[in-house]
Amino acid sequence: MKFRQLLPALAGLHCASAADNNELSRQATDPTASLMALNFQCTYIGGYHGAAPPGQPDDAFQFAFRPVIPFEAFGKPNILRLTMPFQTGGRGEEGFKPISLFDLMVFNESWGRWGIGPVMTFDTTGDLPDEFVIGPAVGGVWQVNKKFNIGLFTQNVFWSDTAVTQIQPVIAYQLGDGWSLSAGDLQFTYDWDAARWVDVPIGIQLGKVVKLGGLPTRFAINPQYNLKNDRGLEEWQVTFTFTALFPTF
Repeated sequence: MKFRQLLPALAGLHCASAADNNELSRQATDPTASLMALNFQCTYIGGYHGAAPPGQPDDAFQFAFRPVIPFEAFGKPNILRLTMPFQTGGRGEEGFKPISLFDLMVFNESWGRWGIGPVMTFDTTGDLPDEFVIGPAVGGVWQVNKKFNIGLFTQNVFWSDTAVTQIQPVIAYQLGDGWSLSAGDLQFTYDWDAARWVDVPIGIQLGKVVKLGGLPTRFAINPQYNLKNDRGLEEWQVTFTFTALFPTF
C-alpha cells in the first residue's frame, strides 16, 4: 500500500476507535447497559461529621471489587452486579464491609431502557440489625441523545429490623474522545425505621475510556460531599475507579 493510500486507512481506524470509546463511555455511565465490566474502586474518606471518638482517626481507606455481568434469562437481558467492599485502614474495623448483589432484568423501549429485579445485602461485620436483607431494585434511563442520558435507579431492602431505600440519580454527558462527565455513584439513603436521611451526597465524576494493550479500560475520579451533617456520618470522600471493559460489538 502506498503512503497516500495508507493515510485514509489510518484515519478510518482512528475514527472507528474514537467512536468505540465514545460508545463504551456512554454504556459505562448507564447502569442499565449490558456491558461486562470489572470495576476496581479505591475510596479515601477524608473526614467525618462531628468530633472523632477518642483514639479514632478522622479518615479511612476502602477498596471495592464490583464485577458487572450481563446475561440472558427468560428471553430478556439481565445485569448481575456484585459489590464487595473491604476496608484497609482508618476509622472503624478493617475487613469486609456488607456485600451487596442485584440482578436487573432489562426492558428496551423507544425512549431508552428500564429494569427491575431483586437486590440483597449480606452483613459481614455483625454491626447491622440483620445479617441478610432483600428487596426490589428498579430504575430507568432516558437516552435523550447519543451524548446525554438521564434517569433514576433505586434499591430497597427490607427485613425484620431493616427498611432502607437508596436512590441513585443517573446523569451522564459524553464530552467526546472517550471522556464523560456524570453524577457518578451518588447514593441518597433513607432509613425508614429511623425516619431520616443518612446520606445526601453531592458530587461529580470525570471519566475517560482508553485502550491498554488492546483492552478497553476506563479511569474515573468521583469526589463527593455528604450534606447530611450528623455526627459519625462520612463528610467527604474521593473514589478512584479502574474498569476493564468487555464489549460485545
